[in-house]
Amino acid sequence: MTELIYYQDQFKKEFDAKILKIDGNRIILDKTIFIPQTNTEPGDFGKINNMKIAGSKKDGKHLWHIFQKQIPFQEGDSAKLELDWHKRLKGMRFHSALHLFAGPFDKTFAKRPVAGAVKGNQAQLIFKEEISDEIIDKSLHQANKDIETGLEIKSYWDKKKKGFRWTQVGDYIPIPDGGLHVRNTKEIGKINLVSKKVEQGKQKLVISLE
Repeated sequence: MTELIYYQDQFKKEFDAKILKIDGNRIILDKTIFIPQTNTEPGDFGKINNMKIAGSKKDGKHLWHIFQKQIPFQEGDSAKLELDWHKRLKGMRFHSALHLFAGPFDKTFAKRPVAGAVKGNQAQLIFKEEISDEIIDKSLHQANKDIETGLEIKSYWDKKKKGFRWTQVGDYIPIPDGGLHVRNTKEIGKINLVSKKVEQGKQKLVISLE
């Protein structure tokens, strides 16, 4: 099992690890600062021994780091990890924005989103039902007010369910979560609503950040 350093310190930009296994153009490390790609998160990019990775992906119990070119490494080699910090920070800001934006919907209007995803320079929050413009506007206003005020963002492991993780923004309800976040809502930047549309009965809200 690869030790997931990004859960211990999401702000660590460099790290030394060891190559445990090589399979074609992908490798397994004993430790990593690169969070893998998922259906809702783009994952991290950066370099291993000064060679760019095309990303990383979890396959069962294994976390593979993937390269586009032939790998000049050997199993047992030391590996210097360098994170693309610009992309990591953008991903964390968006991820935190989605959790924050969900808060007023749930707390004030009992409208809980069923999904969220970061997509490039935008992110989307999805509800199972159509949401009125009034509720959307009031929730957006509250979220941006919370950004100006500054709320603590904290992630923690469930004490009973092994491997189950939560993230809580301020006093909003904790949300199950496997992603990474900034420490305070002030680090998010202003949330802008890019679009709102209903698809197959589900409300999709697309946001950007200033």
